[in-house]
Amino acid sequence: MGFLHLFWGFLFLIDIRINDFDILPDVIGYLLFFLGFVKLEHRSGHFRSAKNVSVVLLILSVVTLILSLSPPRSWLFIFLFNAVLVVLKLYMVFHTCYGISEWAGRRGHRAFQNKAVQRWGWYFGVVAATFIVLLIAPLVPPLAVLLAIVLMVASLFAHVMMMLLVQEAEHVLRR
Repeated sequence: MGFLHLFWGFLFLIDIRINDFDILPDVIGYLLFFLGFVKLEHRSGHFRSAKNVSVVLLILSVVTLILSLSPPRSWLFIFLFNAVLVVLKLYMVFHTCYGISEWAGRRGHRAFQNKAVQRWGWYFGVVAATFIVLLIAPLVPPLAVLLAIVLMVASLFAHVMMMLLVQEAEHVLRR
């Protein structure tokens, strides 16, 4: 149906690095998202919107790979580039969750409809908390280290919860 592509796409968005090498490249994740949304776009305009932004994210993730091979850029450029990536990723996840919610609502699965919206809230909350920690990190370095560890765990949790949501959508919405 397309949700399994999204499942694997979320897995590839988990940032696991060894010596600055991304073990699960985002490029593959965004390609999987695109393929999944192509299969789902006829079910909801939300999936169509997510598909369109997944193309942009796929292109930007290729640019990220190229930039990682070149000499370091200015701090401001890197910050702004990553901010754009985060906003676009939030847009994609929003439309993923609301596409699932809309489809579940049409099928009468009210609890699952609410679960999809709730997962969006959790995901957004982790991203917002990460942004706040980045802002306060220079002011309170020891606390920032602790909060960064907590947020890494929370980010992993948010991705796993999104993976479970799309896996459940594959089963609940198939019927």
